[in-house]
Amino acid sequence: MSQINKAAILSGSFDKGQLTEVGEIAYPKINDDQILIKAVAYAANPTDWKHVLLKWGGKGDIAGSDVSGTVAEVGSKVKGFEVGDVVSSFMHGNFSKTRGAFSDYVIADVNTTIKYDKSTFNSKALEVGDHKSDSINTFEGAASVNLGLVTIGLSFNHKLGIKTDKQTNASKYILIWGGATATGILAIQVAKLAYGLKVITTASSKHHDFLKSLGADEVFDYHDSNVIEQIKKAGGANINYALDTVSNEQTFQSVYDATADTKDVAIDNLLFLTPDKIKTDDSRKVSFQTSLAYCVDGNDVNLNGLVVPSPPELVKEYNDFRFNVIPQYVTKLRHANLKVLEPGLKTTNEALELLREDKVAGQKVVFRAN
Repeated sequence: MSQINKAAILSGSFDKGQLTEVGEIAYPKINDDQILIKAVAYAANPTDWKHVLLKWGGKGDIAGSDVSGTVAEVGSKVKGFEVGDVVSSFMHGNFSKTRGAFSDYVIADVNTTIKYDKSTFNSKALEVGDHKSDSINTFEGAASVNLGLVTIGLSFNHKLGIKTDKQTNASKYILIWGGATATGILAIQVAKLAYGLKVITTASSKHHDFLKSLGADEVFDYHDSNVIEQIKKAGGANINYALDTVSNEQTFQSVYDATADTKDVAIDNLLFLTPDKIKTDDSRKVSFQTSLAYCVDGNDVNLNGLVVPSPPELVKEYNDFRFNVIPQYVTKLRHANLKVLEPGLKTTNEALELLREDKVAGQKVVFRAN
């Protein structure tokens, strides 16, 4: 096996189009609990460029969080995977000189890796350009779902504490603010298929039909001045759960206000927002949570002094989702619309700049390794 390994690594520059550079790095060595993936496709996420600007990563760290490919090596303690398997995986990239997704060969953890049925998987490259939402049956599509599914598993099973009891959940709603985001698209489907919840979501009107086709029961335009009242009317006193996938102070306030008629509510967000950032009512019973996907490996995350703990119960409850829920439903899920860029690690800068400049809406940016 070749010992040459190329990767897109952080350049240490904040300049436009120069966040990363392609370089040759050491061939990865896995431990007994890991697998090694030969990369075929990558997906870019906002966290990839934010690591640079927030200085969570440093020069020489391997970029990227989402990858798909085939298994090249299997650790001696790993069960359920073998060389040649088609997989996709999420990891904490942009943070380490040995771990990152945008590399020829990628070290992956089992609990953030999904295996696909090779017999129904289409290995042919998608053409450069825009592609509609579809089943997860291409390397580009598989690369696009990992961060979202890890986040949803952590949020639903641990942070929000939703039980996979469809009979009990049949009368309950979850509000997913930002249904057209990559995470929102998956969250709608998982909430319906795996948990049996009713789903209320928000999006621009152009996305409403698409989100309803994914299973959303009610879709409202967040631009409407009375959107909060529309949501309250639809969900009544039964919006027991909420996930803010946009996660700014305005959306956080909106989610809080929209769930006001429900007696007992759990609200989760993805950017460390806390109730002191919004106007709250002390008479309400609300559980405020925040989800960080990097925690699911069991290690506390230290982002330049911001320490996010990873207690054993978090990993246990997330793993229940990964190993008992995802295998049942992954073939039924659809990924987001895709924007496929030119292949090659050199494309990393283009992908990150599209996200940094907010030039992509309702799509996931993906590209092939070569």
